[in-house]
Amino acid sequence: MRNSLIGASVLAGVAACFLVAMLTLAVMSGGVTQQKFETLSPITAYTLALANAKPAMSATLALDNLFIILYVASLAIGLSALGGPATRAATVLSVAGMVGVGLFDFAENLHFVTMYAQLDAGMAIAPDQVARQMWASLLKWHIAYFALFMASFVIAERGAGLLGAILVWSLRLVLPVVGVLSYSAPDALQPLFFLARYGLMLSGFLLFAWVFAASAGATKGGAGA
Repeated sequence: MRNSLIGASVLAGVAACFLVAMLTLAVMSGGVTQQKFETLSPITAYTLALANAKPAMSATLALDNLFIILYVASLAIGLSALGGPATRAATVLSVAGMVGVGLFDFAENLHFVTMYAQLDAGMAIAPDQVARQMWASLLKWHIAYFALFMASFVIAERGAGLLGAILVWSLRLVLPVVGVLSYSAPDALQPLFFLARYGLMLSGFLLFAWVFAASAGATKGGAGA
């Protein structure tokens, strides 16, 4: 158990580093992210923007595919190690939810790879492909809100001091509200909630790293797988 928590803590920390790298790349490329191409717009303008963003998007997709491995492994291993009889349902739902999030995340990224292959082959991108991309992205995020909401009960049961309490209530209250407002708030405010969601992601991984490490330090009796 202790080794699993230490490993999960390290993975969460590395995931935070990958997120910083992707955000830095987005800033340097003028705001190119997957989310920019997961909303509907006239197909001609969408296709041109997607084609022009290929260098930055290719780098982002490569980083993100590694990031997915890191965050799914970290949360699945860490929450499984923290879970006990009293939180069995919450543990199962949170871990299964995060695995589902990872699968949808891979599907989104590989769909972008497919669309670039279409463009390279001279094939047009259909509007319904963009609509499906938007739907898959929204579903992924909402599964994540639910899975992390359930994860808060696993963390709360173990107890992790003030930082643990901050993580618990941010997962229960702040993240779901910010997430929903990122597409339901007035258009002028939506970018602020997108930025807030990124901030919550980064701080969340750092707090998960701390909680897993603190729980490993409190665990007595040797190592476990």
